Amino acid sequence: MDNRDPFIYKTSDFGGTWTQIGAGIPKGPLSYVRCVAEDPNKKGLLFAGIGNGLYTSPDDGAHWNPLQTGLPHAQTTWVVVQKQFHDLVVATYGRGFYILDDIAPLEQTAGQPAPDADVQLFPSRGAYRFIHGERAFVDYSLKAAAKGPVHIQIVDAAGNVVRDLQGSGRPGMDRVSWDLRYNGPRTIALRTIPPENPHIMEEPRFHGAESRPITHWGMSPNQTGPIVTPGKYTAKLTVDGKTYTQALEVLKDPHQGGTDAEIEASVKMQLHILDDVSKTSDMVNRIEWMRKQLADVEGMLHSQKGKDDLLKTVQAEDQKMQDVEYKLISKALTTSDDKYYIATYKIYFNLLWLNGEVGPGAGDVAGGDNYGPTDTEREILATIEKDLTAATAEYHNLMEKDVPAFNRSLGEHGITPLASVVPARAADPTEGQSELER
Repeated sequence: MDNRDPFIYKTSDFGGTWTQIGAGIPKGPLSYVRCVAEDPNKKGLLFAGIGNGLYTSPDDGAHWNPLQTGLPHAQTTWVVVQKQFHDLVVATYGRGFYILDDIAPLEQTAGQPAPDADVQLFPSRGAYRFIHGERAFVDYSLKAAAKGPVHIQIVDAAGNVVRDLQGSGRPGMDRVSWDLRYNGPRTIALRTIPPENPHIMEEPRFHGAESRPITHWGMSPNQTGPIVTPGKYTAKLTVDGKTYTQALEVLKDPHQGGTDAEIEASVKMQLHILDDVSKTSDMVNRIEWMRKQLADVEGMLHSQKGKDDLLKTVQAEDQKMQDVEYKLISKALTTSDDKYYIATYKIYFNLLWLNGEVGPGAGDVAGGDNYGPTDTEREILATIEKDLTAATAEYHNLMEKDVPAFNRSLGEHGITPLASVVPARAADPTEGQSELER
């Protein structure tokens, strides 16, 4: 009576005899066993739910290990492995249901001696091209901690890099998830202070930042790339200068109605649009970087006597830059305030909204990832690119003629010329994080 030790019994002769195999689970007031399941894909790989957690055995109960990362210490009332997708599904008492996606690496290593290889990259189950929330996993194991960053690239059948990810360099098994999307475009980083909002960089959201994104209703500042087309891809893992590869397949959603040709056309157009977004961002970012320097020069000249003519030259140059910049983005959006709409969008936001229409959606726009672009969307892109071509010509004239002449003028007055190379931006800290780091 009232014995809460973990009791699990196994028979190998159809119930003739039974062997206790639960002794490897630590004893305690909550160690009573509620459920036991065997992985249908791997004989001898067991899971046991107890009064305060979940344990797994790779060798038919000879040894048990806790499988608790991400799970609450609650009573585990049921556990089952979904055979086709290799997902471990857990039910708890009062704390909900949990799914550990794709335990194939556990299945492949269960009951096997530790590999001698320094790096092991496991085969991937691939993924279905579901529009919302689907992921593919890159699972690997390191014998020892990596000496440098761990890089992962997803490459298409033609050898083109689709996505760059970062992994953990810790020893042991790790996982990086890929959301089936291409690398996102380069986006705008504003550095100048708008006169309409002179204290903007003092706001808590920009505390300690050197730049700020354009924020506006319905549009995320961090743009993602399109979801890839169904097909065969390769995961490339690079650790300490050595590269390891595994095949990875993306399958078509069997319930979506678009044809393969329509999906390919959609992805192609989204990549085209996002390439235009990157080009626009590069121009704006370079102008913003140089205008920030102009603001510093102007502030210095205001404090000096006899510099009125040079001050006017600086202000005129700044206006020339604004004239080009505000053909690429709406001046109203530089306040980074998303609460109102007060001006017509320019090239940058027109591209972003068009991309939302063609692909992932944005705001109250549903998007069309599973279907081909319409004739109207193609015509809109042609119109936007006509404006982009004209603005690009003005940008090159500014950078190749006006800025060099202005820099010579600054040099003649003993002032450091404007630097045109934009400093590298810090990477998104969540980009390509491993599952355990999120």
